[in-house]
Amino acid sequence: MYAPPSRYDVTVTVSRDQLGQLPDPAAFAVAADEAAWRRSASIVSAHLDDRIISIVTVHAPNRYAAVTVARAVVSDALGHRAASAGDARADAETPPPSAA
Repeated sequence: MYAPPSRYDVTVTVSRDQLGQLPDPAAFAVAADEAAWRRSASIVSAHLDDRIISIVTVHAPNRYAAVTVARAVVSDALGHRAASAGDARADAETPPPSAA
């Protein structure tokens, strides 16, 4: 038997990182929207002082698959932020070329 996918709304909460910081709201929103689009999902996020609450809407065959996709969307958005911060840190640590 074939059951068509159902729509699931999955809530994902992100707390501050080890340094006590949250991602920039605008950068997180852009990265999360792109990550959701790549997985045929949609995301709406609320940024609070101490956490981000995201609701990811997914069409999936079951709840477990929907949760997996939702967590991947938020993880990708946070990973994009970490990669960007790492690139900026690497650029800042690179010494300027010498004129010798």
